[in-house]
Amino acid sequence: MNGEVTCPVCQSTAYAQADYALNRVFYECPVCGRFQLCAHGSTGIDENRLASYLFYHCFSHKGNTEYRYHTLLNKDICDEYRTAFDNGDITHGRPVHMDAEIVGAWYPKTFSERVDHILLYLSEHMAHMGQFISFNYQESLSLMFIDRKENIPKAIPFVDTLEKRRSREDYGNELKYMLNWLSEDSYVEHHFGTTEDTYLKLRLTPKGYSRVDELQKYRASGRNVLVAMKFGDDTKTLREAIREGIRKADYQAVFIDEVQHNEFITPELLKYIRDSKFVVVDLTHQNNGAYFEEGYAMGLGKPVIQLCKKDIKLHFDIAQKNTIMWETEADIPERLCNRIKATID
Repeated sequence: MNGEVTCPVCQSTAYAQADYALNRVFYECPVCGRFQLCAHGSTGIDENRLASYLFYHCFSHKGNTEYRYHTLLNKDICDEYRTAFDNGDITHGRPVHMDAEIVGAWYPKTFSERVDHILLYLSEHMAHMGQFISFNYQESLSLMFIDRKENIPKAIPFVDTLEKRRSREDYGNELKYMLNWLSEDSYVEHHFGTTEDTYLKLRLTPKGYSRVDELQKYRASGRNVLVAMKFGDDTKTLREAIREGIRKADYQAVFIDEVQHNEFITPELLKYIRDSKFVVVDLTHQNNGAYFEEGYAMGLGKPVIQLCKKDIKLHFDIAQKNTIMWETEADIPERLCNRIKATID
């Protein structure tokens, strides 16, 4: 399975490179971007959700060097490869871990959340106000969260569902329904093109921009939570304790070193802070970056939950803020989960 193939997620023409010794296949898809799946067997992720997730989080060259890719590799291997990459060894690229929990936490739970995701995507990808953006057919399906497959109950013990690809007419009608609703509610204007590559043109209306302004000012998309802390081998246990506490509270922790490859503050980092419902900061190591990120979040009016190891002296500016003081990392998950539930939900 090397060379040109059909993308297993969205059915576009993609490039694949297989490594059967490790049971992995790397894909480069114009719609889903750069990602890696198992060579055999299920991904464990709902493929309808995976298609939109990869489209919205696409790692693509598009004329620039890009080493990031989504993968099902476990977190420890991803950490190992990222450390090697940061030290100059680009053999394995810079993997970004994904799994069913991560995809499920991001995927919109309601119709209105779908609409908000679509509007925010259009806003972020328009170079100029009032500009039309073109999407090919498969991009249109992923953008609008249209299921390509449906689950049918199986009459086989221990197997829950059988996936069956929907007909083009079936999901095409659903796509048109979404577009008509967005247009009739005056959020977007749309036109259909004449080819598969220019299937759909979309732009935001003034009402659409107004909705985007409201979303960016008053709420965050999804259930992502930016975590600011020192990153390194000596903080792996701390990282996983914080991740577990956030997960137990039904949110998804975002560590910027897992989603981007620069070591300095970037617009991507600031975007994650803006999109987070709240921010968690550990100040144990007196990390300047963590202080900066906390200040930026507070300036946006985001709730900030502080953690720090007991007996560490905090900077006087934030020393009076209620802080979770922990003695061992094992203290963190339950205390952090309880604080989130008490102050955020």
